[in-house]
Amino acid sequence: MKILSLFFIVFLLQPVQSFAGASLYSVEVPIADTTPEARKASIRQAFEQVLAKASGHRNLKGRSGMKGLLKQAEDYVQQFRYRSEPAEKEGEPHRRWMWVAFEKSAIQKALAKLGLSVWDKGRPEVLLWLAKDVKGRRVLLDPEKDLALVQALNVAAERRGLPLLLPLMDLEDQTAMRVSDVWTADRESIEKASARYGEQLLLAGRLRQSGGKWKAKWTLFLPNRQQEFSSVSDSMEEAVSDGIDKTMDWLADQYVPRSDSSESGQVKLRFLGIGGLRDYSRLMRLLETLDVISEFAIQESSGDQLLIQARVRGGRELLAQRLSLENDLTAVASVPDDENDAPDDLELTYRLR
Repeated sequence: MKILSLFFIVFLLQPVQSFAGASLYSVEVPIADTTPEARKASIRQAFEQVLAKASGHRNLKGRSGMKGLLKQAEDYVQQFRYRSEPAEKEGEPHRRWMWVAFEKSAIQKALAKLGLSVWDKGRPEVLLWLAKDVKGRRVLLDPEKDLALVQALNVAAERRGLPLLLPLMDLEDQTAMRVSDVWTADRESIEKASARYGEQLLLAGRLRQSGGKWKAKWTLFLPNRQQEFSSVSDSMEEAVSDGIDKTMDWLADQYVPRSDSSESGQVKLRFLGIGGLRDYSRLMRLLETLDVISEFAIQESSGDQLLIQARVRGGRELLAQRLSLENDLTAVASVPDDENDAPDDLELTYRLR
């Protein structure tokens, strides 16, 4: 079935909308007391954390301009509030926390000064399967029993703005997934067991104690390849937190355009297998989640194909990398119209699954 011609009477130009969650621009940090000095120190800490979370990049202190931004942190605050928790031990003071929210537009401007941009769309969900070796016995993470590990994972994921999912580990998961499959990073078995959770990136972690340290190996499964990481820490909680950090570091380095990138321009995208309005809607939603695309226009509709002209931040190669994360797309080799066409002039061609 062809797509209704109504959609293509006019040359459609679509600015991409932002769907950033408010949590990218807010954070909770400890505070010693409610004095102006303590508040100022905690706001600086919160500001630095939000810059890292919103951009996907950590370790920003060494960047040119960061010191000046931290001195002005209070100017970026939208609102804040305090809360307290009972002391963990009798005789100790109450623990105090400060929640701080910053203006989105102000954070965008601050990151631009650092040569970075906000990653507010298209952050992939990551489903984590974690196996641990405790005194020679290997088991899968149980969310109901391993509360400290689950909390460490959730805190790290929230701090970095990584949408993290953990399997339920109910009877269906226990039947579908063996600890040996995770320990060996068996892609086929992990993908099969993960099918019930929809389409996310998959992360397999293997955690063991050796020489007084906790060591972890991580395998991030991407649609057409996989990436390895490792962690060494004093505790299990620190090791899994480091795994989340390294996963987010890699994703940000690969898929987030720098605001000062000189590589930008127009890229042609051809999509095959668009069989009707449902496929068309799926494709439009997918394109709108890609923050590397600032706007796009439908140039041609023929049969089950769409040709789209996109304005891209970060360049053609970064766009191709971002599209490689999409499980709904399969890359197809592009054929030049002219033997003199340069590689950068070729369309990027994908088939909608």
